Amino acid sequence: MDKIRGSRLKPIGLVKDSIGVTVDEAWRKIANFAVEPSVTLPLRGERTAEHVNTHWRQLARDAGIFSDNETFLITVVTTGSGDLGWVEVQLTPETDVSRLRDDQDRIEFIARSHSGHHVCGVTAEEYDYWIVSLPMDE
Repeated sequence: MDKIRGSRLKPIGLVKDSIGVTVDEAWRKIANFAVEPSVTLPLRGERTAEHVNTHWRQLARDAGIFSDNETFLITVVTTGSGDLGWVEVQLTPETDVSRLRDDQDRIEFIARSHSGHHVCGVTAEEYDYWIVSLPMDE
């Protein structure tokens, strides 16, 4: 939860019995070798973090990830996060998703709509960040 708070997302609470894809299913779909990124950005760059934040917000908004009150579900990469599952959070004007970094200091997370119809995540690949927006099959 510290990483979530550090990104200036407002944590609402843990989600136990949600409909739609699980955290593990979402990671398998996002990390699938056949997936094409919606946006790629260099891992290193003067404004990479800013660009990740901006592009992710736009793709997530376009995909309907955010509810009317700007809430959605998220999972971050950190030790023990697999056991945590989805966390309901609220977007704030100060939110900076580039602060959601893994143990290797790379931006990695997946956001999911409440309905489970769509995910939008950021993964660190060999030389680039991939921002991936995917509809989920029911």
